[in-house]
Amino acid sequence: MEMLEKSKIRKYIKEQRQTLDSATEHQWDESICRELLDLLEIRQAFCVYCYASFRGEAGTWKFMETLLRQGKYIAVPKVKGKELEFYAISGKKDLEEGVMGIMEPKSTCLKICDPDAPVIVPGVAFDKEGNRLGYGGGYYDRFFEREPSHFRLAIAYNFQLFDRIPAEPHDKKVDRIITPKGLDGGL
Repeated sequence: MEMLEKSKIRKYIKEQRQTLDSATEHQWDESICRELLDLLEIRQAFCVYCYASFRGEAGTWKFMETLLRQGKYIAVPKVKGKELEFYAISGKKDLEEGVMGIMEPKSTCLKICDPDAPVIVPGVAFDKEGNRLGYGGGYYDRFFEREPSHFRLAIAYNFQLFDRIPAEPHDKKVDRIITPKGLDGGL
């Protein structure tokens, strides 16, 4: 039953993303970017781990570009076997298409290991307890198992927030969820 529920949630979110118009998406991404830049954890960070948004995910590009202009390091994940490794980028030119069409750092990028870096975590859906429904690969759960001290930030559109989503014992929660208009689901 639980897997069915996860697949229903994934299907619903995919449909919501497909019906989202670009003006609304841009407005929501701007709002999320402002919220993130105001966070103490981001302002104090030397390096921020962040995913390269694609296929209707909450946008990360403006946020990353702003941090780069501020002189911060941005590290983007690359899939290596079953694990995620993070590499510094200086802009979109350092990315290429990787696993599942997701943009990843090129092989020329420098591998980063900063256990104190806040991590912007992608996800399909989240709940008020900080549970995260990902895409099913378990990459971030394994990453946080290996490096548990990161501050975990999720960014999401409001339709991605649920009262409760299915969670397994090995699933790693997020510390905070940022949505447009400053609504953060109580986390």
